[in-house]
Amino acid sequence: MAATLLRWSWRDLRGRWLQVLATALILGLGIGTFAGLVGIREWRERSADESFAAMRADDLRVDLAGEGYVPSGRLEAAVSPLLGSVVGAAEERLVANGQLDASRPGRPLMVPARIVGLPLPDGGQSVDRLAVHAGRGLLPTDAGRRVAVLDSNFARHFDLGARGRVRIAGLGAVPYVGHGVTPSYVLVVDETGFPGAEASLGIVYLPIAAAQRAAGQPGAVNELVLRVADGVGVARAEHEVRRALAAALPRQGMTIARGADEDSRAILYRDARNDQKMFLVLAILVLAGAVFAVFNLVSRAVEAQRREIGIGMALGAPPWLLALRPLLLGLQIALLGILLGLPVGALASAGFRSVYEDFYPLPVYADVFPLRFFLFAAALGLALPLLAAALPVARAVGVAPVEGIRVGFRAAGRGGAARFLRRLRVPGHSLAQLPPRNLARGLRRTLLTVLGLGAAMTITVATLAVFDGFRGVVDRQEVEVLHTGADRVEATLTSPEPAGGPVQRQVAALPEVKKVDADLVVPARVAAGEHSLEIALTAIRPGSTVWRPTLTEGSLLGGVVLARKAAEDLGVGVGDEVLLSHPRWTGSGYEIARSPVPVSGIHANPVRSFAYVDAVAAARLGGIDLTNELLILPARGIGAAELQRALFGRPGIGAVRPARASVEAIHDALESTTSIFGLIAAITLLMAILVAFTSTSVSVDEHRREYATMFAFGLPPRAGLRVAMSESLVTGVLGTVLGLGLGLAVAAWMVTSLLADTAPDLDVLVEISALSLALIFFVGVVSVTLAPLFLYRRLRGMDVSATLRVME
Repeated sequence: MAATLLRWSWRDLRGRWLQVLATALILGLGIGTFAGLVGIREWRERSADESFAAMRADDLRVDLAGEGYVPSGRLEAAVSPLLGSVVGAAEERLVANGQLDASRPGRPLMVPARIVGLPLPDGGQSVDRLAVHAGRGLLPTDAGRRVAVLDSNFARHFDLGARGRVRIAGLGAVPYVGHGVTPSYVLVVDETGFPGAEASLGIVYLPIAAAQRAAGQPGAVNELVLRVADGVGVARAEHEVRRALAAALPRQGMTIARGADEDSRAILYRDARNDQKMFLVLAILVLAGAVFAVFNLVSRAVEAQRREIGIGMALGAPPWLLALRPLLLGLQIALLGILLGLPVGALASAGFRSVYEDFYPLPVYADVFPLRFFLFAAALGLALPLLAAALPVARAVGVAPVEGIRVGFRAAGRGGAARFLRRLRVPGHSLAQLPPRNLARGLRRTLLTVLGLGAAMTITVATLAVFDGFRGVVDRQEVEVLHTGADRVEATLTSPEPAGGPVQRQVAALPEVKKVDADLVVPARVAAGEHSLEIALTAIRPGSTVWRPTLTEGSLLGGVVLARKAAEDLGVGVGDEVLLSHPRWTGSGYEIARSPVPVSGIHANPVRSFAYVDAVAAARLGGIDLTNELLILPARGIGAAELQRALFGRPGIGAVRPARASVEAIHDALESTTSIFGLIAAITLLMAILVAFTSTSVSVDEHRREYATMFAFGLPPRAGLRVAMSESLVTGVLGTVLGLGLGLAVAAWMVTSLLADTAPDLDVLVEISALSLALIFFVGVVSVTLAPLFLYRRLRGMDVSATLRVME
């Protein structure tokens, strides 16, 4: 008996191998993608842990306030009594702003620079080691030389070779010997807190003596990095270090930050946690869609064997024996789906990881396979196909044998939609009326088909809508930043000066310059009720025409202009009052002041951290006559690169970047997220195509006696193909419409609920591009309609007499 069942099962598998393989692959895609997505956070966090351990990342960092510098050795000497007991290691650094020219023939590249001077002891760095990704690092023999290592993020973004030459303001031409990162710059973060700033900021690592020359501070340092001793808490170490520095340098202002709170490291872990909320939802949706589609397909495939089960009951076979054969089909699909899920999971994990490996230049990447998540999905994938096979078998063995043998239209329902369609006259001959009547007679089967396709399309639509939403942020920001003065250059001053001051006059006098506007950019905080936000506040001077923000509501006069996302998060609108915490210039420096300010307008930038005030409101800053940024338009015939070169290294100019750099920074910051969504969209598109093909294949099996009857009366196989394609067209349209509606609803929920934590600074909208709509239409309608073409050989080769035979 067992041998007979195995032979029958093998015969079923051979007869439906393509259908079984496609259904199993749907299940494998769901299981593998689920495991890959859910395992991303664990892999990211473990990779970060191992990388920071390998680089001996600092536990504490001491920064001197403002432009403060002290002679080399003073900071280390201040904490030397703590070495061994509280502090495990300490090293001084020099960090300064500068300018970097990495231009190549025909490819100008001049950006602001962050110069990091590193000590080069014979034993190697004991804190914040430089991890090298290409070329070599800085050696002890480089201590007295002018030689550099470029930041890996910057070098990768601009596709720079492992060795070459660059120009650094204050040093001139400098050879670089490799690419690398330190823990503080694993991510390059801009002033608004966004990673991806390597498009507009070059980190350059130099021997500390060369960095001191570039900064114009020979023999000086301004940073101390420390690792705490084993067994000592960071809080205790911070307290002891603060006391020691206050005693040794009582007049020197400084800040002490914990390494784990540094922007680069904090964002790395924060994004891993926040992104996982979104990836978990996507993983559940993909797995649920795959399992539901497989449940539907297996259930319909087993129902197609209803006639064989009825014949077996008529011959006296026990129900449990008749149930084994279809259950074996469900088991085959489940086991094959789990086996396929292993390579799919490995490939999905590798694809997701490759995105992050391109985005995060960590020195160590963990080797983690999300086994427990795979086993969970595999258990679900094993149970549900068996359940899908058991339910129709239970229905089939629960009726009289004559009911089980009855096939075709006599087995279909006669009420409801079928009864209505008997009165509905469909244009054309009886063959044209057959598809809608078939769909109506098998209403439950039709609904299951539509739901199965709709489930697959829901995931596809939701993924594409969020993907397009992120791309829309970049597009809207580009329009806003470049709507006027698209070729302008933005120059940051080394220190504030009065508007129209010497630096502005010197820049305006350059032959490469057409026009110069000045503004003031300061960090600030805006609060309303219990909510508050960090913002970059720009004071727009009267008469500024090089660039002004686009307002969607209100005006620039008399108050603060917020982004729409910022206003929504604060719960305010035009005319409401907010509390603005901002710097106020005192003549010798800034102090923090708090002022109630009305919201005068809403601007169009989708990044909520940008805010603007006009000259009247800026007077509250106490620095209306000051500027720290110049907006410069090039003269006719002068490009942005030529203008940057003319400004390179000029006194008073701290950084020069084209306006487009901020757009590129947002694009780079979102690149990893959009790439992940692109991979998920590709997987769900493939899943939807497989669902379309398998659903059509099952449908042909269900109607094989109808097709055989048509052929017996002399109709050609193409007539049966026309009927099958017509039915597929209707189910494809219904499934696509259902998936489109549900997918947009899921995307809207993800944007409003999940992205509030994952990307709080971005005003992401639910969008569907023309390309995405075309893909949805192709997969949901065109591919479903054309799927019967792949089964045409089966229709042409059908054994009509064997198919119509009542007894076997």
